[in-house]
Amino acid sequence: MNNKEAVIVGKRWSYCAEGYDSIIQEEFEGEQPSRWSRLLRENAPKTCGKALDIGTGPGFFAVLLSRMGWEVTGIDCAEEMVRTAAKNAEVLGLKAGFYQMDNHHLNYPDNTFDYIVSRNVTWILYDPEEAFKEWFRVLKPGGRILYFDANWPYSESKSFLEAQKRDEEAYRKLYGEPANTYQGDEETEEKFKSLLYFDKVWRPEWDERYLPNCGYCNVRVIPRVNEEVYSESKQLLYRSTPMFLVTADKPLDR
Repeated sequence: MNNKEAVIVGKRWSYCAEGYDSIIQEEFEGEQPSRWSRLLRENAPKTCGKALDIGTGPGFFAVLLSRMGWEVTGIDCAEEMVRTAAKNAEVLGLKAGFYQMDNHHLNYPDNTFDYIVSRNVTWILYDPEEAFKEWFRVLKPGGRILYFDANWPYSESKSFLEAQKRDEEAYRKLYGEPANTYQGDEETEEKFKSLLYFDKVWRPEWDERYLPNCGYCNVRVIPRVNEEVYSESKQLLYRSTPMFLVTADKPLDR
């Protein structure tokens, strides 16, 4: 990755690999795999084919899709995330390829994948329109993108930020301190934050408006899936931060 923005983002998330791996190991031991798998399956194209997990992190979605029968590739801008994902897949006896790559510039030919998925990734895009157009390019005609995300960096609403703080305090009283996955340096964190396009953009309204401009059709948004995918403790922690689901298709004639 030669793009300076991608290098900064990759460095930042490499610092988080160990922390996020701990989180998904806990998820694998609970009900979360079946919860996430149900939504991945219900919103997928009709038949299994080639799937791309963008921002795979420690490989949680890649593992779930592989178990469903998809031929899975996982990419991440962070080198340590890629290593962790490959290790997790190997331990579980699953086949998937993992590669370090900028989410905005994919090293794949046009019309390669039937299904593109991501979780908690689109909020870190520094040029989301460029990224979504690139995902569109490598998607097969009739293929689908599906992603989950929330307004993690949003700083424009005082009431929203106050509600998040109240949720954190309620969580602390019952479960202790929320996990801190970032173990890096302040300079990298500040550079990363300066790149966040969605820091001042509310979603998923943005997604409904801009995805058609990137070529997609059949854009569908579910504004809140917290109660469907989170554990009881995470439902409390993220009570005021809706996890939304977005799907969109590439037209058959493109």
